[in-house]
Amino acid sequence: MSLQTNRQYLQGAIGGREFLRRTQASLQLHRQFEPKTFRWEYQLYVQDKSPEYQAGFLDAIGAYMLITLEGVLVDLYGWEVLRVLESANRKK
Repeated sequence: MSLQTNRQYLQGAIGGREFLRRTQASLQLHRQFEPKTFRWEYQLYVQDKSPEYQAGFLDAIGAYMLITLEGVLVDLYGWEVLRVLESANRKK
């Protein structure tokens, strides 16, 4: 199955990117890191969604982490998370 046909997965991936954008903006504004932020987001908004949405959300977060661990700075406002996930899916 192609990522293009799985709408819930794609919405989850975009939701993950939006979470990262909000978190980055909050960190820039408040200059504080709250370790529970991801857990709260997942428990309050993602946990009740479909398994496909959850997979997309977590894959987007995971892709971001892997890219940044490689030392690449990711501009979340220009990051094409769907393209990254699609290319990773093709490599499987």
